Amino acid sequence: MNGPILQSAEFSDWQHARAFLSTDGIRFVEHLVAALVIVLIGRWVARGLARLTRTLILRSKTDATVAAFVSDLIYVSVLVFAVVSALGWVGFDTTSFAAVIAAAGLAIGLALQGSLANLASGLLLLVFKPFRVGDLVEIGTTAGTVEEIHVFSTLLRTADNVQIHIPNNQVTQGVIKNYSAKEQRRIELLINCAYDDDLPSVKRVLDALVRLESRVLGDPEPSVSVNDFVPAGVQLAVRVWVKSADFADVRSALVERIKLGFDEHKFKLAYRT
Repeated sequence: MNGPILQSAEFSDWQHARAFLSTDGIRFVEHLVAALVIVLIGRWVARGLARLTRTLILRSKTDATVAAFVSDLIYVSVLVFAVVSALGWVGFDTTSFAAVIAAAGLAIGLALQGSLANLASGLLLLVFKPFRVGDLVEIGTTAGTVEEIHVFSTLLRTADNVQIHIPNNQVTQGVIKNYSAKEQRRIELLINCAYDDDLPSVKRVLDALVRLESRVLGDPEPSVSVNDFVPAGVQLAVRVWVKSADFADVRSALVERIKLGFDEHKFKLAYRT
């Protein structure tokens, strides 16, 4: 009695399988092929957009690090969008899948909040270029020559050859002084002479002394003027312009030259006591 019943059940299962393969199976295969095509096209589009973005950014003379980062970000974003779309064609619930990706992205963002802030600041530095490698800068209370600019930190070398890494978030939030941004800089020396010195003679000697320095520029003209009266004597301001690269050397040379000139002409360098 059981034999015909089992044979009938097996025959019914086979009919259901044939019906599935002839309808839903074909539809599944079609959707699977469509999903693969979407992924392949998405990958091709992602590569093309990334390559185009990198080319355009490099043509604008932006740092290569920025070009690489932005192009990679575009590539990954387009590829993820293509994969999610393909999963939707196959039958996956892309709404929940997208929610999982968003939640994971939020968790990662919170965990890497400080690093992401440094990354964003690094990209701003590379795009807007408040300084370049080789510039003498002062960032906050730290001064030095810029050796490297990374997306997370900036590397300075101080005058005493100490290497300092500054997080880019601190760089963009503070005051940046770039002493190499301009070709010329002004040196100002405040010199006090005694009240009993002959003021016109002191001014003439100072003017002659600074003009003897060949690295002092003639345009703008050097100037020597009375700046103030102080308890130690008459304060004169000596102002000259030099090339930015010569600033420290010329300043030191002028201080020495003025001291020797005062000694030669018997002027008194007055100091507050």
